Amino acid sequence: MERQSLTRAKASELEVYIEVHNRQGLMLAADRRYVEAIACYDHTLLLQADNFSAWYGRGTALANNGQYQEALASFDQAIAIDSLNHAVWTFRAVVLIHLKRYQEALSACERALALQPDDPEALTFRGVAFHYLGQYKRAYESYDRATGQTTQQWKPWKWVTNLLHQSQRK
Repeated sequence: MERQSLTRAKASELEVYIEVHNRQGLMLAADRRYVEAIACYDHTLLLQADNFSAWYGRGTALANNGQYQEALASFDQAIAIDSLNHAVWTFRAVVLIHLKRYQEALSACERALALQPDDPEALTFRGVAFHYLGQYKRAYESYDRATGQTTQQWKPWKWVTNLLHQSQRK
């Protein structure tokens, strides 16, 4: 009985320790101290390799530090733990856009939108992926949904669309 209590106490202590490291990583990342934030997440992952928050936070810090390939690997680990989190799919799309892997980015946005259909960030980055793929009409439809507007309601979109089409013809 005493051994079980001791084991529970140690498990509880470990959970608190992991939570503290994750929060510290968040605070460091908010201060743009990405290398230190990554170190916090790495420490958490040494103790608990299947910690979604640590993988997600690590991926975010790596992406914000410009380490896109490493960020992608972290987001893939997070997805392996929780594939129903729309935010990780969206951030995965952002990283794929930076890596110029636009079709994969579009697929990641579609996964995010299947989980959260009106997420403005997923809609925006889907628009960006469509834009890079040369599908401008679909890009603007995504942007319109992200802003809650329709092209007919919001005249500047028409102006931007015309300007982009003109610049591509030159």
